[in-house]
Order: sequence, then C-alpha cells, then structure tokens
Amino acid sequence: MAQKSLVLYFSLYGDTQTMAELLGRITHGTVVPLQVETPFPDDMNAVNDVAEAQRAKGTFPVLAGPLPPVQEYAIVLLGGPVWNGHVATPLRRLIQDTDFGDVPVAPFYTYATDPGDYAQEVNALLEPGSRASLGMSDETVKKTNQATAELQKWWDTVRPQ
Repeated sequence: MAQKSLVLYFSLYGDTQTMAELLGRITHGTVVPLQVETPFPDDMNAVNDVAEAQRAKGTFPVLAGPLPPVQEYAIVLLGGPVWNGHVATPLRRLIQDTDFGDVPVAPFYTYATDPGDYAQEVNALLEPGSRASLGMSDETVKKTNQATAELQKWWDTVRPQ
C-alpha cells in the first residue's frame, strides 16, 4: 500500500472545504470533494428538512462522478459538516457504498454551534477502521493559523506509521 493520504470531503458552505485544503497541505495528500447529483437548497433550514427526510427513509443522495479507489491510500481523512447534530447525508451515502477494507479512516468535521454526538455517530458508521475524529467550529476554521496548528496535532496522532 502506498504511504499517501486521501482527503475526501463534502462541503456545502465552504468551511469543511477550507479544513480539507489545509489537511491536503499538511499531509501532502490528494484532496477530493464529494459532489451530489441533486444539489441541496441554499437555505440551511431547508437543507436540514431534506436531510431529516433522507435519514428517516434511509435514502441518501446519489454521489456524482467517480471517486479514487480508497485501497490505493494509506489513510482516508473523511470530512463533512455537522447537520443538525448528524453526519451529512452525502457522507452517509459514501460510507454506505464504500468498502474501506483495511484502510483506516479518520473523520473530521465542522460545526456552527454544537456538534452533538457527531463523533460517536461517524465512528460507529465507520467501525472497525475508524481513527480518532477531529471537530472544529466554523469560527476556528476561519482562523487559519490556529486551525492549521490543531490539524497538524491531529494528523500527528492519526497518520499511519
């Protein structure tokens, strides 16, 4: 297995994208955004309504475009926003459809106010290959130096040896 990282993320408003790009620089990894076939509404309240309906039905959005084969990477850093205390539904789709095999997955996430039980939820979805997750408030992400320092510390704990 190659000793490289894949930073795979979904971002609706840009904070998770910023975090992913910082991680790409820190890890010298491949950064790939997840896209959905049907875009979400612009209004966060409407997004929450759509996501709640998707979670209730267990029908998550279809991802657009091909993704790199995760087996070619030493680790996957999987990022997304917290949606009403839950894993964003595009990430749920990815986790549902992807066989990570022996490749460890380290989740990262952004949140506006309260991440709720996001870390426990995402780790449960990714078991047994999940490594320690890192959550960061949108405000911290905007403070590039602080965010970079926190991401570097996290990377030092989850990186493959």
